[in-house]
Parts: sequence; structure tokens; C-alpha cells
Amino acid sequence: MKFDKILLLGLGRANLPVAKYLIEKNTELYLFEENIDKLSPAAAQLIHSAGIKAYEARKYDLVITSPGFPVDKPIMNEVLAHKNTVVDEIEFTFDQLKRPSVIAVTGTNGKSTTVALINDILTANNIDHFIGGNIAPGRPFSEALFLPHCDHYVLEVSSFQLMRIINFKPYIGLITNITIDHLNWHHDFTEYRQAKLRIFKNQDQNDYAVLNKADPELKKLSGNLPAKTILFGYDASDGSWLNGDFHYGNQKLFSKERVKIAGQHNHLNIMAAIAVAKILKLEDRKIENAVTNFTTLPHRLEEVAIKKGVRFINNSMCTNEAAAIESFKTFVSPKIVIVGGKEKGNAGVNYLELLVHEAKSCVILGDNAGFIEGVFKKYNYTKYQTANNMREAVRIAQEAAQPGDIVILNPGYASFDYFTNFEDRGEAFRRAVNET
Repeated sequence: MKFDKILLLGLGRANLPVAKYLIEKNTELYLFEENIDKLSPAAAQLIHSAGIKAYEARKYDLVITSPGFPVDKPIMNEVLAHKNTVVDEIEFTFDQLKRPSVIAVTGTNGKSTTVALINDILTANNIDHFIGGNIAPGRPFSEALFLPHCDHYVLEVSSFQLMRIINFKPYIGLITNITIDHLNWHHDFTEYRQAKLRIFKNQDQNDYAVLNKADPELKKLSGNLPAKTILFGYDASDGSWLNGDFHYGNQKLFSKERVKIAGQHNHLNIMAAIAVAKILKLEDRKIENAVTNFTTLPHRLEEVAIKKGVRFINNSMCTNEAAAIESFKTFVSPKIVIVGGKEKGNAGVNYLELLVHEAKSCVILGDNAGFIEGVFKKYNYTKYQTANNMREAVRIAQEAAQPGDIVILNPGYASFDYFTNFEDRGEAFRRAVNET
């Protein structure tokens, strides 16, 4: 399809390849960007060299948003008032690639690990594929516009992106789980959940929906979707399941003792990835090799050091309550927890109550320090201190730790208070550990 005039809402890492692609096609580009001074040098140079114009209130052939562009910004009402079609970068890329075979993974927690597992399994089976989407670190889907065609495109997709799809249709759509998150962006949990379920919106009987059986609402969808449904979970004996050994249906694959990543949540991620691999009819031996050699992604239960018998675990990616609780339960050793950050519409009281009862001690670091302190005081919990920065937080935690203990950055909240993103927070923890 030929586009004459397109508006880009944001020029971050996802929309930058889109802009380059459209410029090559001689499209007249307009840009709305609130953080023009914070753009990457490449984006700033492109605006200047390609003559990208500033936003005008008018009708465009298409409006393409960055993944996290909020729906409630005033400009969005203005754009829609001119009857513009608004899509996300994943929708645009999908259409431009002529609707390729997509394996799309969404959910509240476990998306990135599941995508990474699928990537390793496909690599072990020598399958030509692209991995990217909303995964961090990683590549936006739009980078595929400049690459040779692949057999499969493995994408992490967010609720923000799924809110704006029209034709996007994954061959395999997978939901890891759905718990409360991003209520600072979505109006309520119902809207958030419905956004996630849009991953199945365009699927038909030739496609697959992979669902977590432990989620009652997802389980209800089994048999009620146009796509063929595959379940995963501890008791999903007709799909991908675990009972000491990983199974698919009545076939035993390998023992859970052989995998290197710990925790029930990671075992579920493995089951989900196995389901995808079996749908694609990949070799069992290569599935086993990929899964048993898989190690954690950065900032996700990542061991960064052992000092004087104390393990330091970086779990900066833990930005919501459900993830924080599951991650905390992964370890049985006494834990000194660095907690706090910026709330996303959920106070996280259940996580804080868990810390009161089970944490050896806590260090509070974040915008919501006052709130967390209030919860601790309510329960007469006194084994905590407050820090002003990551270096101080690590020092306090280290002083409280004894050999055999774990110091874990397990915030339970977003990083946008003191840090650029969760990676920035995780790197700050890593530096503090190495320098303290």
C-alpha cells in the first residue's frame, strides 16, 4: 500500500526503523514528539536530514504510535477527531511483511523469558527466525522491515500494542498469565485483561492459542476460541505439563532437575515454550538441549556476585506485585530485600505483607518509600532502613547480611522514579555490588 502522508507519535526505538523505511518509500512524514531533546542522536539526525515535519492537526493516511504512547493524551483525541486510523508499530510491520508467521507472547510476567526460551529452541533446531518486539534488551519488530524474510517471527507484545491492532494475526498466540499491572495506563484491570486477550482477535482454525491452565479465566477460553487451544501448567496433562519431569501429553521429555533456572514461574515459562516447540514439531532432543542449557536473562533473578558467602541477586525486572511474590518464593535462604519504586496503579500490599512475615530485613528505595514504611509500621515490622540511592541501599543490605544469606533487588514496583528503566536500575545495583 502506498502512503503519501503519515504521522508518527513518538520516535523512539520502535518507530525509528519505521521512519527510515517510510523515508525510503518517499513518504511525507510528520512527527509528534514531546521529548524531542531526549531523542537518540540517530533520531535527531534523521529528523534533520529527512526533513520530517512537525505535527499538524489534519487527516493522514495513517498514524503510527510508539508502543507505550498513552491513549489519554489530548493529542490522541485531536488525531481521532480528524478520523485518522491509529495503529501500533507491530501492526504496521505485520502488514508490510505481508502477514508473516508470528509467534506472539504476551502476559503480565514471564514474557521475556518465554520468548528467550523459544528463541533458543528454534536456534537449536536451525529454524530461520527473528526475535524481538517489546523484549528488552532486544529489537523492535520494525527492524525486520530491513531483513530477509524469516520462517517465523517471535515477538514479545504488550497490552499497549495489542490495544491498537487491526489485522495482526499470530500463528501462535501465547499468554503466560494475567495479573494486575499497568493500571497507570489502562483505566482498570478489565481493560488491561481485554487488551491481552486481543492477541487472539484475528486467529482462525489454522492458528494456535497457548494458555496457562492455572489462570481460571484463561482456562475458560479453552475450546471457545477459533484457534486450536493448547494448555500448559502443572496439571495440564493433555498439553504441556510438569510432574517431576516435563511432559507433552503422555510423552515424558526430561527431568526438571536438569534445568538451570529456578522457581515455579520459570518452570511454567519452560512449559509454555515446550508447547510452542511441539506445535512446530521440533526435535525432542534439541528442545531438551536448548532448555537445559538456558540461563537467566539480565535483570531477572540474575546472580551478580557472591561476596563473603552472601549471594547478590539482581531482579530489577520485577516491577509488579505478582512477579515480586513469585521471585521472593524462589529462594529458601534468609533474604535481605531491596524494595520500592514507582507504583503503577497497584499498591502491592500483599507483597509487603509477605516481606513483613518472611524477609530477614528490608531496605526501602523509591518514590513510594513513605507508603511502604507506613505498611511496615502497621504490622510493627522494624527490620528495615530507608536508602537515598542504590549504593547506599546495597551497603545497608550488605552490612545486615551473613554468610548463607541472599541480598536481592526485588523492587515490586516500576523504576521510573530514580532510573530511566529497569535495566538502568539493575545496572546501578550491579555497579554498587561490585564497588561496595
